Amino acid sequence: MKFLPLAAPILLSSLFLFGCSHNSPRYAPSVTNQEKLKNIATQALDKKVATETFTAVSPGRKSIVCRAAGTVTPPDGKSFEKYLEDAFVGELKMSGLYASTGQKISGKLQELDFNSNIGAGKWIIKMEFSCAGKSPFIVESQYDFSTNFIADIACEQVSQALPAATQDFIEKVVDNQGFKNCL
Repeated sequence: MKFLPLAAPILLSSLFLFGCSHNSPRYAPSVTNQEKLKNIATQALDKKVATETFTAVSPGRKSIVCRAAGTVTPPDGKSFEKYLEDAFVGELKMSGLYASTGQKISGKLQELDFNSNIGAGKWIIKMEFSCAGKSPFIVESQYDFSTNFIADIACEQVSQALPAATQDFIEKVVDNQGFKNCL
């Protein structure tokens, strides 16, 4: 019973020290990406693409620590490379460019990180893509967003920005000549 007064502050402070997880929302295809992909589909009439399993320099990473206020994680327990792969496949399927028998495109995540500092909130995504018989190409994206002084709020803003950062990244992939060469 003597230890109860001492244990309560330790338990409460551990809640603040270890924080909680900030789960990002599921990805939704963007109108801009759909317009661009459908335009490509009309130019490359019978050509379709498929993806091979995306890999990463640091495979299986499912969270990033944010300001000691917890972690930022993709939804559904996915790794970041799986989140990006699923987002890319979703865009391709919705546009009609995806077919499991199409030209295979693989991706290797080189870098995925964020900054949650005030006035400098950003997601950085860098991936190398390749397809058979073509030169590999690298796509890098920096998506800026606003953040808050309070760590927990800023980390939630980071988490909420991941889908938009992914849309921006996929737009850069679609705009890259290397992607068009894979068709």
